[in-house]
Amino acid sequence: MPCTTPITVFERAWVLASLARVGAAGDVPGHVISELAAAVGPAGAATSPGLPTDADTTAVALYALARLGRPVPPDSLLAFDTGAHFCTWRGEDGTSVTTNAHVLEALGWQTRHAPAHPYAEAARRVAGWLVAAQLPDGSWTDRWHASAFYATASVAVSLAGYAPAAGPAIDRAIDWVLATQRTDGSWGRWGGTDEETAYALHVLLGTGRPVRPVVGAAVRRALAFLDDDRSSAATATPLWHDKDLYHPVLIVRAAVLSALQLARFAGHPAE
Repeated sequence: MPCTTPITVFERAWVLASLARVGAAGDVPGHVISELAAAVGPAGAATSPGLPTDADTTAVALYALARLGRPVPPDSLLAFDTGAHFCTWRGEDGTSVTTNAHVLEALGWQTRHAPAHPYAEAARRVAGWLVAAQLPDGSWTDRWHASAFYATASVAVSLAGYAPAAGPAIDRAIDWVLATQRTDGSWGRWGGTDEETAYALHVLLGTGRPVRPVVGAAVRRALAFLDDDRSSAATATPLWHDKDLYHPVLIVRAAVLSALQLARFAGHPAE
């Protein structure tokens, strides 16, 4: 079966959230923000019109809208709360750490700007569930992406932003990233890719932890890999799970651009 298409809401939400998270989402056309806000109904948001709503798309859309100055109350997420974590779809078989990482960002932003918000307890509960889901090596894995680098970046960044007590878990994630860098400066499950290298940089630079010399050296090797004059097709490995593996080009590009922005903030501009 081919992948679902179109992915309009999913694509816009992920791109805008990635860029806004690092302060790189300036001058977003007003109609794009309005259309994304309109996609979030009382039951949440769906990947595209006609599909069932899900907590993942809903949470990322809510977070993106909040960061872009158009916050929408997160009440639509309530139906996905199982009491222990948030399900992606009601009645699903299994769990998703990346869905819950995105829920933490959506609820965490609301809680930070309205401390008495009723979702504060849910945000704390989700943060604890995410920490408990960390694997012994310091990584996280997820059902919606083939690479642990996507899951680890999603969870580590969300914990860094909205779970102050999660520092030790984030440090373990950083150590795992440092231990898995390839000799050419890249990261990747099957081979080095721009996408997975970007996620690794998000863990190293987007979690607010001290940039130790070993981290700086790893970042410089990664930037050299990203700057290498290679065919983009060579690193456009399909890693996202749907009915098959696919490569959402704009979402991946936004992740790479966001990583480069983090590197500039840290004093490591790409050549």
